[in-house]
Amino acid sequence: MAPENNALDPQGEAPQVLDARILIVDDNHANLAVLAEFLDMEGFTQVTTESDPRHAVALWQEQPFDLLLLDIRMPHMNGHEVMAALKATLKPDDYLPCIVLTAQMDRETRQAALAAGAIDFISKPFDFEETLKRINTALNTRLLHQQKRNQLSDFRRRLEEQAFELQEKEHNLDYLATHDSVTGLLNRRALTERLRSQMIMAQSDAFSCALVEVTDSDQFLLIEGVESVDFFLRTVSTRLKMIMDDHFGICGVWGGQTFLCALPFAGEAAGSVFDRLAKAVFAPVDDFDVVVTLHGRGGYSSVRPKEVETQQAIDATVRRAGFALASQHKRSNLVVEFNQIMEDTALRRNLLERELALAMAQEPTQFFLQFQPKVDLTHETIVGGEALLRWQHPELGFISPVDFIPIAEEKGQIEALGLIVIEYALQFVRQMQAELGRAVPIAVNVSGVQLELMQAKGQSFVAEIQRLLSQYAVAPSLLELEITESALMIGFDWVIDTLHQLRAMDISVALDDFGTGYSSFAYIQNLPISTLKIDRAFVDNAANSPRQAALLGAIVRMALDLGLTTVAEGVETLEDIMLLRQFNCPIAQGYYYSRPLMPDDFIALLRQPSCAPAVS
Repeated sequence: MAPENNALDPQGEAPQVLDARILIVDDNHANLAVLAEFLDMEGFTQVTTESDPRHAVALWQEQPFDLLLLDIRMPHMNGHEVMAALKATLKPDDYLPCIVLTAQMDRETRQAALAAGAIDFISKPFDFEETLKRINTALNTRLLHQQKRNQLSDFRRRLEEQAFELQEKEHNLDYLATHDSVTGLLNRRALTERLRSQMIMAQSDAFSCALVEVTDSDQFLLIEGVESVDFFLRTVSTRLKMIMDDHFGICGVWGGQTFLCALPFAGEAAGSVFDRLAKAVFAPVDDFDVVVTLHGRGGYSSVRPKEVETQQAIDATVRRAGFALASQHKRSNLVVEFNQIMEDTALRRNLLERELALAMAQEPTQFFLQFQPKVDLTHETIVGGEALLRWQHPELGFISPVDFIPIAEEKGQIEALGLIVIEYALQFVRQMQAELGRAVPIAVNVSGVQLELMQAKGQSFVAEIQRLLSQYAVAPSLLELEITESALMIGFDWVIDTLHQLRAMDISVALDDFGTGYSSFAYIQNLPISTLKIDRAFVDNAANSPRQAALLGAIVRMALDLGLTTVAEGVETLEDIMLLRQFNCPIAQGYYYSRPLMPDDFIALLRQPSCAPAVS
């Protein structure tokens, strides 16, 4: 079979199939003649017949065929013995492409043939239409198998060639001391020395360094194995070196899957080269059955004039390139230039990471809650509140949730922090009951990452809620949990099951920020939720936008039809209120009525008969 040609002809037949080498073994000469004539009429060009099974074994061993059509009952050697003899000659990654010819199709005969190595059966007398289909199927399967073997063989050959080249160089101790063993590029120590000497020789501040990181290596390691990771890293190194050589630059391995590239010039010219480098490095790799797309990120910086004469010039430049790299998403495939905001952002994030860990471990009282009222639009009375987490650091001052919540999620601290919020919220419910003799339900945001972490650790979010409700003797109906649409996507089935358990406890569940994620009216009806919170993006300026107003009205009507309580977020103007009343939206939340309040201020507002602003 000619494996290099795999195009199909207009009728869908692979040309290699008709060129396949087929051996027919049957002691009945009439059967041999009929099958040979039939295959010749169908266009098969290399058909061999043999009536003596002993000769058939010798023929196959001289040059294996692509398909064996084999009778079972024959003198001298039966079909099972022929298959056993041929299987003994196979390579470990091969199989015997044998179809059994038999007039007996009972279960015992079929099982014995399969056990001996047959892949299919053709019954006697021959049904030629069925016979052709079975032969074509077997040959096409054989073709795919051989193509796969050829690809794997070629891949192994290239790996062996690369390994051999590296092994030869490993005999040179100087080479080992200065080069990376996987890619053959300069290692960090040699790269730093080369950069320092070139910078001194150039006696110029026109010098640029870039750090480029490949971020797919962990995935490749799990799926493809160590050899494939090494192959991809060598591919990246080859691409880097080609670009750098074209511009008299140098490159090497800075550490792990991070490479450093340096150019003897700066400015727009350097930026243009690094853009080209990003496109080359992260271009698809098509050396496999499927195209593999590489992902990563990078950053670059130029040597500053005042640093040129210092020993720390390279470290300072690479450090700035690292800040630029860290500012990019791990799959951005961009190499961007450093600016001071990147360094400030990275340093502040690092500081917040340390302080967040310390605060949670040693001084959780730095965290507190504020509560924003939910207002009944008919009577303008408070019917609930949303707990909002705040962090007041003794030295850094107020730190926005926008800054520290993503850190808590990334570092796995959101699990504990989320439970702290629920505990503080229940404490506030007890405070309302003690001071007013009543309480309104308090809503708490639940992070999808928090649920995912607890699930991964085998912990029960529902059990923790039950424990806290029991500890503070709060009725479940006074707690509402708000979950975003994106949280449903982390594991839809088990998240939905968790929500069902919470609803069964009489805890209200709200779908937060509706319309900003994966909104679908089709799945809303099946969610175990009691409340739909309309994101402020639908409310803001809806009074001045007929199209936006129409969409807002449709969402409210849908929620009412489904029996859901609707809460409109981000209400800031009287026009917003009038429009929501027109649509019969029952509850609103926003600065029009109140900013988030400290617990005592919230209770003070609850004492008032109405929270309507004086302007209304």
